[in-house]
Amino acid sequence: MPRDLTLRLHDTQAGIWQENANDPTFRKEVFLGLLKHLGRSGWAVSLDDEVRKRHRSLSPNYRRARKGNLFASVRTCGRVVEVEIWAETWTKENQNGHRYDFDKINRLDYLDRLRVDLTFQRLARWLSGLATVKVEDRTRGPGLTAPTALERIAQHYAESWHTDKALGRPVCTSPYNCRSADGGTITHGAAVWFVDDKGRIGHGVAYYNINNMWWIAVGRHMLRNNSSFEIYVSAPSCLRVKRNDRERRKRLEGEMSFAIRVHKFRRAETIRKILFGDQPLFRIRSSKNDAFYGSNYSGYTSDTGRAGLYTRAEAEDEVRRVPHLLSAYDLSGKPLVIPAAPDLPLFAAE
Repeated sequence: MPRDLTLRLHDTQAGIWQENANDPTFRKEVFLGLLKHLGRSGWAVSLDDEVRKRHRSLSPNYRRARKGNLFASVRTCGRVVEVEIWAETWTKENQNGHRYDFDKINRLDYLDRLRVDLTFQRLARWLSGLATVKVEDRTRGPGLTAPTALERIAQHYAESWHTDKALGRPVCTSPYNCRSADGGTITHGAAVWFVDDKGRIGHGVAYYNINNMWWIAVGRHMLRNNSSFEIYVSAPSCLRVKRNDRERRKRLEGEMSFAIRVHKFRRAETIRKILFGDQPLFRIRSSKNDAFYGSNYSGYTSDTGRAGLYTRAEAEDEVRRVPHLLSAYDLSGKPLVIPAAPDLPLFAAE
């Protein structure tokens, strides 16, 4: 009979839920069918000896399985089948065993984690052959039955008020909203480049969204939403070089601060030379927040050991920006005397 199933994934657990709670074929077709599917996938399936020993009447609804380092428990009750996977390769924290530790997916060895993901992907594919399946998974990337990036864009276009009815998509009418980071013009459906969250250059296809925002479809499932000034229409030079100067500086400043706190002064001096060479350094203080700037002009701290460090030019430029609130000090605490900026004429000379 036709059925609707929901596959809910969380950590190393999978729950197969059916809308119809009175379907007499659910146990035979889904639960027993799942056990056969696991057997064909290389799992050794057997009765759950502990349940059979203590609760013999419940034993037909419980199974145990094993594949390499992985263990699994499979049970059914009413309109749900539950699968739980774990291993015993990490130091357990729960006295009742590895199965009851939290966040098991991140405790697994790398290859075992991939095997769990593959098991759930195959489970979704197998279920899609039995019924209409809805996958709910907020902890992983898109599954086999999840909509593709282009399908998600199409759904957004269908729901958007800004969609041109004739074209079936929004249209970028302002040149400003189409201007790329390298000064080019972004066109709908064109190949573009971008810098991802880790500073690496990525490549995808641009589709117009709204204002200066553009969808970028990367591969089959990944979808980004970037502003026009974050997109390149020509391939940037040195594609293998990471664009993460801000993150690099923040990390190195943090390492230098930590080295000083644990009295590793040679390491701190090495990191300082890598970052700033022999330039004098300064801290910037805000009287409004009664605290020093953090690294990269981000955040505030009252701890001088964790305050951001700035060169003379950086400190002078920032203090001149808001001179009544900001001041700069060298590492010994001496105030930085900043010469007044030259007056600029209000109008250009004729």
